Amino acid sequence: MALQPAPSALRTVEIVRFLAERPGEVFAVADLARRLGQSRATCQAVLLALEPSGWVRRGEGGYALGPGLIAVGAAAQRGAPLVALLRDATRALNGQTGREILGYLVSGDQLINVSRVGPVFPMSITSVEGQSFPFAPPNGLACAAWDETELEAWIARAPSIGSRGRARLRQAAAIVRTLGYSVMLDPVTRREFSFAVDGLSDGLRQLVASALAHDDLVRVDLEEVRAMRVSLLSAPVFNADGKVVALIGVIFGPEEYTRVPEMAEALLSSGRQLSTSLGAPDPALGEARPA
Repeated sequence: MALQPAPSALRTVEIVRFLAERPGEVFAVADLARRLGQSRATCQAVLLALEPSGWVRRGEGGYALGPGLIAVGAAAQRGAPLVALLRDATRALNGQTGREILGYLVSGDQLINVSRVGPVFPMSITSVEGQSFPFAPPNGLACAAWDETELEAWIARAPSIGSRGRARLRQAAAIVRTLGYSVMLDPVTRREFSFAVDGLSDGLRQLVASALAHDDLVRVDLEEVRAMRVSLLSAPVFNADGKVVALIGVIFGPEEYTRVPEMAEALLSSGRQLSTSLGAPDPALGEARPA
């Protein structure tokens, strides 16, 4: 009989990951247990075990992420040379574009921000270093699109979208493989992009049409989309095995929609250079690998 993970260890991971995704927020034990689907007694026992190491801290109103994890995170970064390369790449791309640049590592079913460089747009919600996001629709399509097995696993992490939604995400993945990057547009930028199509050259018109089509397909939560104030272009970073191990992204505001072709070209060049430095066999665009 194959060994199975210890339930207590799994619950510990759930708690630490949940708090890591919400740095600075405090949760009562009962609220934390409810959100994670754990019993209150089990959740309390895990928190009590984590508190002496400083992995969680108890304060007024409940528990939050603790400073004891800072040393753990620093050690993990020292053991991951890709982090340093990704930070160099984000700084260089920021210098080239002047935009906010994000670098993410792919870790299991999570995307972890390890680098953020550049200005922060007013009224926008930006990502901070150390913050993680679920590697699930709509996050991380630029990573999942290149391998059919990975793509299906990614789509399965959003079980509520239905068969039509899954088909639309597969179409979006096909566009990503053509463009080489993914697109998420805020409503104002999308509208301006649409108005600009007639005045563009044939080549740029095709790029804009693909971007608009892809953005429409990848949308999952309409309320979240309406609240967006900035747009994001994301490109993959491949390792020597041809697997996507990181994402690099460019954030821009509604008034900069005309710079999308320029920013996309710079983003693709950065992703390819980083992939080459990792020994990727072919960092250029390619079709998804079959399951």
